[in-house]
This record gives sequence, structure tokens and C-alpha cells, in this order.
Amino acid sequence: MNQESRKGRPKQPDDERQKKVEKIIQTAHSLFITEGYPSVSMRKIAAKAGMGTMTLYKYFPNKNAILHHIWAEFFDELFVLVKAEVAKQQGAKNQLKQVCMTYLHYWVEHKDRFRIVFLNEDRASSDDEFFINHANIAAEILDVVGPLMEDLSIPGGQSSLMVYLESLMCFVHGIALNVITISEYPWNEYEKYIDIFLDSTL
Repeated sequence: MNQESRKGRPKQPDDERQKKVEKIIQTAHSLFITEGYPSVSMRKIAAKAGMGTMTLYKYFPNKNAILHHIWAEFFDELFVLVKAEVAKQQGAKNQLKQVCMTYLHYWVEHKDRFRIVFLNEDRASSDDEFFINHANIAAEILDVVGPLMEDLSIPGGQSSLMVYLESLMCFVHGIALNVITISEYPWNEYEKYIDIFLDSTL
């Protein structure tokens, strides 16, 4: 047996593999938006992407893994944007406000993305498989907001800082949720809600 025979099937080039992954992600993203995450199966994703179901499983072990990949792309894009916008501001309070505004505007401008992320319950067979436990979203937020809150002298140490941060994020998410899901209500200048929260808590 020659050397080539022992190697077996040639390894798929990285660029070809990446193209397949991108095709799967684009297809799943579209299906999750149009049909809703619970209604979409791995078989349906594979068929729409033009591949066999077993081929799809070579790239992703399950539908939840595809969803997590999509979520990660959204948050990567969001945090790049947040950091760029914050760098344009002077003063900790203005920068903290910009974090909130950029975060809020991102989801309001991408309503379908908000629905995919926050209106789908994460499901996992173990704690390690939950998106929030391996994507370090909280760490990314704290990396940006932590130094600003320290400059603003939030009292009570690290534990109080985390409580304030969680309260702030719940507030911003609440605004986004209302604006996106109750679109028939005339939310007038909803960005001012950020000012009201910051002025009353800082």
C-alpha cells in the first residue's frame, strides 16, 4: 500500500470548510427568522443549504450549536461597535451613556437579531453548554463598563458594581424589548430613558 492510500480521504481545505460553515449559518439564520427557531430542524437546515443531514452534523453537533454560533457573531460585532463608539466620548458618565445607547440602538436596528437571541430560551444538556457560560458576554461587558463605573465611584466594591451593572443591563434590555415587541405604541424619544436612569443612580 502506498503512502497516499494510507492517508485515506483528503482533508477538506480550511477555506472550503469555512464556506460550508458560512452557508449553514446564513441558511439557519434565515430559517430561524422566517419560521421560528423551534420549527426548524437540522434536516430542514441541511436541505435548504443543499447538503445531506449527515454532512451538516460534521460541522455542528446540533441545532443549538448553530444558534450559539449565530449569537456569538452578533455579540462580536456588537462589542467591536461599542468599543469604537465609547472611544469617541470624553468622561466616564458620557462613555457609560454611550455604551448603553450603542447597545440599545444595535438591537433596535436589528430587531430580528434581538428576537433570535433574547426570545429563544437557551437549551443545553449541561451547564458548560449554555451560551452564557462559555461565551464570556458578562466579561466582555465588564471589560468596557468596569473601569467607567470605578471612575464614577460606585460604592460598595466589586459586588455592588456587578449589581449595578446587572441592573443597568436589565433596564436597557427592557427598553429594547418594549420598543421591539410593542411596536404599535409610540415610544417617544426612548433614548432619554437612559439619561433618566443614569441621572437617578449616579
